[in-house]
Amino acid sequence: MSASLDTGERGIGAIIIVIGIATVVFFVGNYDIFSNHYLINDDARQQLFWMERWQDPELFQNDFLANYSEAYVPVGVKAIYRVASLCFDPLLFSKILTAILFVVTAALWFAWGRLFGDNLMAWMVVLVYFMFTGFQGQMAGGLSRGFVFPLLIAYLYFISRGDIFKGGLVVLVQSFFNPYVFLLCLFTHALLVSLKIARSVFPKIFEGMDNLCRAICQSGFGASFPSRSHELEKPGEAAKQTLSLGKLISRLFVVNIPVLIGVAFTVFNILYYQSYTGHLISSSEMSGKSEYTEFGRYQLYPTPSVFYEFIRPWIFNLSFPYWGPVAGWTMALFTIAVFAYAAVNYQPVVKWNALSGLFMIIPVSLFLYFVARLVLVKLFVPRRYLFYTLNIIYCIGFAVAVRIILEKIQLGRVKMWLILLALLAFASAKGRHVELFDYSHDQNLYKFLQTTPKDSLIAGWPELMDNVITFGNKRAFATYELSHTWVEPYWSEIKRRTFDFFSAYYSPRTEEIKAFCKLHGIQYLIVRDEDFVTHRLGESSSYFEPFNGFIWFLMSSTDNYAILDRSAFPPIFEANGIRVLRIE
Repeated sequence: MSASLDTGERGIGAIIIVIGIATVVFFVGNYDIFSNHYLINDDARQQLFWMERWQDPELFQNDFLANYSEAYVPVGVKAIYRVASLCFDPLLFSKILTAILFVVTAALWFAWGRLFGDNLMAWMVVLVYFMFTGFQGQMAGGLSRGFVFPLLIAYLYFISRGDIFKGGLVVLVQSFFNPYVFLLCLFTHALLVSLKIARSVFPKIFEGMDNLCRAICQSGFGASFPSRSHELEKPGEAAKQTLSLGKLISRLFVVNIPVLIGVAFTVFNILYYQSYTGHLISSSEMSGKSEYTEFGRYQLYPTPSVFYEFIRPWIFNLSFPYWGPVAGWTMALFTIAVFAYAAVNYQPVVKWNALSGLFMIIPVSLFLYFVARLVLVKLFVPRRYLFYTLNIIYCIGFAVAVRIILEKIQLGRVKMWLILLALLAFASAKGRHVELFDYSHDQNLYKFLQTTPKDSLIAGWPELMDNVITFGNKRAFATYELSHTWVEPYWSEIKRRTFDFFSAYYSPRTEEIKAFCKLHGIQYLIVRDEDFVTHRLGESSSYFEPFNGFIWFLMSSTDNYAILDRSAFPPIFEANGIRVLRIE
């Protein structure tokens, strides 16, 4: 076609071009993240702060929150940051790692895109990936979830090629980095192996299914479909179809040894995690407790509707949280128009058999989602088993729609390149600071806290304390991000600490505040003026439940807060409505 962007590049050359473009797109949109130390992903404040003790062993020693955070960060993530700590601060490296994950994922998208289409299709997939900010939002912070998409796409690419062994190696790597993508691909791998065994046992049934699929593809989609699925053998041995069932099972066992190792490691890791943090709660433990509802730290019950889960990825990909509803709905209408036009003017541009891996993971995602809803918390958040797969589907679907339109309208090469450059510029703007937040407003506070003794224990409003442990590098009594309600007895301890803190924070008695600090070994209190203004009484969500109602009760009981008495608690630091108190 005359509109093709197929430059003739093949193999490593094309991948290098993709890597270069992805690097430019990321840094044009995020050129200032390395110069602003306080511009980070919010979840980085709960997973990376304790890593500072690799560079300074005196920090966070024997700290309850730091030890918990270290225990739940996957071992693969810890290993990468441990090596990087020889050269980089963890917050700085989190930004470097985000860029690496973004670029690597683009290269994997291109490789897979060429498998189920031509070079133009591959470019369209990469371009849509750039514009769908849900991907970059998951990678922000360089955390465990940032590894999901590169590892998931790599797995789907290999099994779509029929390479079970390399797919199994990817599953093994997944077990070190993220439990969600590991479970998704583990069950998909089990389905793949089961189908191969079933094909050997019931060859006639599968031959009939192949013929049906071939007829559907050729008549309805105009695409080719192989007479047999990819076998385990190398291309030169594909004709050897006479393996006995015993030999087939033996060979499958050998090539899937990496998967078995991944399963063993995951079981060990679960036991290790529970030994340090406790057990995941059961549905009965959630019953009647507000912290597990929509008013709590994280809504675990009741779970949102399935319909909402199918819509949710578009909320992020269309930038509703970042650009607002007007821009979001404008992009939504444009997206619907693209799909509608492509459906009416369908062109055979896709090799559907090269998407076999995606077709297999769809039922697995649905299965795990509904199982996770049945056994709440045991597989943690149900939506994530759909969210990752749906993002992959939507990205490919939109790219295919655009490719169909290009095939239909036959643009010239010059116009094509101009449109491509314009879309790349749009993608860079759309990807600016996705899921990144600037916490530099109170940087003077963090710098002051760094001058306090390294073993100091500090108490303050929990959301503010997330920044204290991250930028001030000091131990905190309780924080918002680490108020994980789904682990016991960890959550019971955090819950007790938080109630104790608010009781003292809003107490009218000086002695109660001092007794609180003495009991828990707290050397410093951080006080914010905004926490005591009267409009707090009218707010429905000063903090999450069950603490919001408790705060309301305390504030409605008195307007004499002892902690505001400067004669009893003279500040040793004050700025921007925040002061630090030294408790003797």
